[in-house]
Amino acid sequence: MKSDSHKLGYPDKVNYMSTGGYSANVFDDMCDKADNDNVQTLDAIIDSLPKEQKKAIYARYLKEKKPMYYEKNLNLAVDNLLTMADKRIY
Repeated sequence: MKSDSHKLGYPDKVNYMSTGGYSANVFDDMCDKADNDNVQTLDAIIDSLPKEQKKAIYARYLKEKKPMYYEKNLNLAVDNLLTMADKRIY
């Protein structure tokens, strides 16, 4: 009996140079690291805010109890976050 000699599908060998140690997820890993670094930076910035501004941020995004003068402190906190993040995150 003859075996089928028609090779269908991907070739067994490909003519290209291997970069050695290349991972298909290199770009994704790089983006994940940058995101993690930015999250740590934002966390440090939030921790450095005054107590009332920090409470306003937590009330807005973590659904905690709204402190007194919530809107004023939230606006100040966001303004401070944007100012500090502009210096620290690139």
